[in-house]
Amino acid sequence: MKMEGEAVDNKQVIFKGFIDRIPRETDMELKIGKIELKAPKGSGAFLVKNLYLSCDPYMRGRMRENYDSYIPPFLPGQAIQGFGVSRVVDSDDPDFKPGDLVSGLTGWEEFSLMRKHEQLRRIQQDDIPLSYHVGLLGMPGFTAYAGFFEVCSPKIGENVFVSAASGAVGQLVGQLAKLHGCYVVGSAGTSQKVDILKNKLGFDQAFNYKEEPDLNAALKRCFPEGIDIYFDNVGGDMLEAALLNMRIHARIAVCGMVSANSLSDSKGINNLFSLIPKRITMQGFLQSDYLHLYPRFFEHVVSNFKQGKIVYIEDMSEGLESAPAAFAGLFSGKNVVLARGLSRRWSTAKRKETEMVSKQQKQVVLKDYVRGYPKESDFELRSSDTNCVLSNGSRAVLLKNLCLACDPYMRHRMSDQVSHPGTIIKSYSPGSVLVGYGVCKVIQSTHPGFQEGDFVWGLTGWEEYTVIPNPERLNKISHTGVPLSYYTGILGTGGIAAYVGFYNLCSPKAGETVYVSSACGGVGQLVGQFAKMMGCYVVGSASTEEKVNLSKTKFGFDDAFNYKEHDLAAALKRYFPGGIDIYFDNVGGKMLDEVIMHMKPHGRIAACGMISQYNLEEPEGIHNMFNVVVKSLEIKGFVETDFKHIYPEYLEFAIRHLQEGKLVYVEDIAEGLENASSALIGVFHGRNVGKKVVRVASG
Repeated sequence: MKMEGEAVDNKQVIFKGFIDRIPRETDMELKIGKIELKAPKGSGAFLVKNLYLSCDPYMRGRMRENYDSYIPPFLPGQAIQGFGVSRVVDSDDPDFKPGDLVSGLTGWEEFSLMRKHEQLRRIQQDDIPLSYHVGLLGMPGFTAYAGFFEVCSPKIGENVFVSAASGAVGQLVGQLAKLHGCYVVGSAGTSQKVDILKNKLGFDQAFNYKEEPDLNAALKRCFPEGIDIYFDNVGGDMLEAALLNMRIHARIAVCGMVSANSLSDSKGINNLFSLIPKRITMQGFLQSDYLHLYPRFFEHVVSNFKQGKIVYIEDMSEGLESAPAAFAGLFSGKNVVLARGLSRRWSTAKRKETEMVSKQQKQVVLKDYVRGYPKESDFELRSSDTNCVLSNGSRAVLLKNLCLACDPYMRHRMSDQVSHPGTIIKSYSPGSVLVGYGVCKVIQSTHPGFQEGDFVWGLTGWEEYTVIPNPERLNKISHTGVPLSYYTGILGTGGIAAYVGFYNLCSPKAGETVYVSSACGGVGQLVGQFAKMMGCYVVGSASTEEKVNLSKTKFGFDDAFNYKEHDLAAALKRYFPGGIDIYFDNVGGKMLDEVIMHMKPHGRIAACGMISQYNLEEPEGIHNMFNVVVKSLEIKGFVETDFKHIYPEYLEFAIRHLQEGKLVYVEDIAEGLENASSALIGVFHGRNVGKKVVRVASG
């Protein structure tokens, strides 16, 4: 019999060295060391015997060298660490006594000397299996609870999709969602797991993703009306497909990316543009951020478990000698569980009325769908007859268009829906007049809310005159002491996008660091000024030295740089040595991919636009999505039309600050419809300095 304090054999699973591929059993080795069954006096430590160890996908990240994560890499030659259940053998810590049961981080070995216990939890033994404290009642269970209830904010009746649904986290997410009254579908990698999801765990539907040739089609079949909540444990192709099937204002909890954990170079995520028109919130999170909720979680899950409303399945391997194979099996799926449109096209077609007056007018027409960068040959300036008398009994207005906004989002409408799936922004019809935001004067009205002579802004045609049959969505202009063209930008959609994107979505605090891409554009120049008013440190990027100088001397940015002449990674390190709190993204693509690497923990990204992607046949992949998880980043797509109720508040704010000289605004104005197409094309080549506007006529 071994005596207390005597040295005994201690089996250990040793990490041999860093890897950039799928883990193999040979990346670990079983060694036998020696350990004394006595905690050193004066050390404040305690010795535990490990009873159960959890095989968790996040551990793969710790096998990479110099990998940016919330937890340091394993040390080659040392025992692997992970969550476990242990019994105290000896203690020099007054808070822990021999015989106590604890759960938390421990070594993959028979005995471990614990010197830190901040996240250790004492277990009160009852009729619940001890192993559940590394699963259902441990880190995976609490991750499911916090991610679903705190990150996803579910509502009864919503549609929930869970990937890796039979895993330690996924199986509980699905059951919590069903208890909450949601419709739940899960995906898994074998028919056995699919059967468990439907017949044991109570999912409404499930599918084997390996047998689905088209994941997008599979999700459309399971969610014909779209997905409200996606609990993502996988990333990769599944996230790509889910993005195309999300509903407006959907939420994505980014819990894990097991599909990328074993890739040295992931292909990246291409469908992030869906975040913007669908106003999707994508939130990375760590369960450790929500530890204050653990007692509530514990009570909720234990109560439902004892009532038989929650079940839990484990896949148990026996002995440390089986641990390397059990862990490697995670990444080949061998475990069962544990071990209507945004915008509207207004018709300008000729009315068949007996009383009619025709007028020749210029119109800018899209000739056909565009591939790549728009060219002059994609557009046609034509003359056409327009009816200038409204019919009796209609509720329409005839507008004279004064100023038209050249907005990047218009490029997306020049592509057919088939080649750009997942967006709810409707395409232009080839042969039709372009439609965009503009400032107009009412020439005739049969609508009681509008009078001849009123100035309005809203969606209108790229032509001299436009008939709006249902003008309720037009905005009347009451403040005419500023240039009317401002209502295409600072006092229109661009201004409200900057205002709500920065204040409402980013929740800025004084002293935070803010980065703005396309900082000299119609939105970016305002975001920078708002951030300075808030007391933030602000840096912007632009494509020319003229714009860089304008950002610093006119808009008051603390600094700015020309991204075309600087290494982006080095520039971001130089300007943000402590990291970025807020990124206002107008660009997407490689810029977004690099910025993610420089965000601080709990950083916020407002996805306002992705102009770098609009002209590409295949969007650039975002490779650094794992950082969304480890840094608990929040990425929110948004559309300013969701915040129309804030417009009066914003208008008062903007007018007052303009009049006081605290806000400035720069426009780049082209004259005449004959120059409209080249003006719009120039936006995609960075030729504009400030907000690009086409002046069609004077008021």
